[in-house]
Amino acid sequence: MTVLIPTNKFPLTVEDLRMFLRDLPSKNPLLLGELEFSDADLNRAMQFTLDKYNAMTPQTNVPAVTYINRWVLMVGTCSILLRSEGLRQLRNQLITQDGNIAPVGLDEKQALYLQWADNMQAEFDGLARQIKTQNNMEACYDGLSSGYRYIGRWTA
Repeated sequence: MTVLIPTNKFPLTVEDLRMFLRDLPSKNPLLLGELEFSDADLNRAMQFTLDKYNAMTPQTNVPAVTYINRWVLMVGTCSILLRSEGLRQLRNQLITQDGNIAPVGLDEKQALYLQWADNMQAEFDGLARQIKTQNNMEACYDGLSSGYRYIGRWTA
């Protein structure tokens, strides 16, 4: 039996992700008004989230990101983006000191990015697993029957 998953009426957009991440020029003064993530980065992270969703058990073959719950897609995408930025920061981390001035670091927020990525990944994993389990159970109940009438506690 084929499970039909309804398409989101309003798919997750790049603007939605930017708003959630607060990745807006007016909110990035240390980046001189630049964006932290490009549109290509955001779209690629959404595709990776879809790939992870399909690989989770029970395995599915959801064809497009528009078939995944928007919130689940958003936290999964943000987790990938934050983990990726944390890796970049770790690779470029540099702490320097000159004279009696306290040490100054460049790209020293790797642990904070990782912590947020882990929190969002845990939320994604939990919600995705619950949704997939629910869809799997509904598909089973819809197509199997013993042929006998169920007489339960609340039926006459």
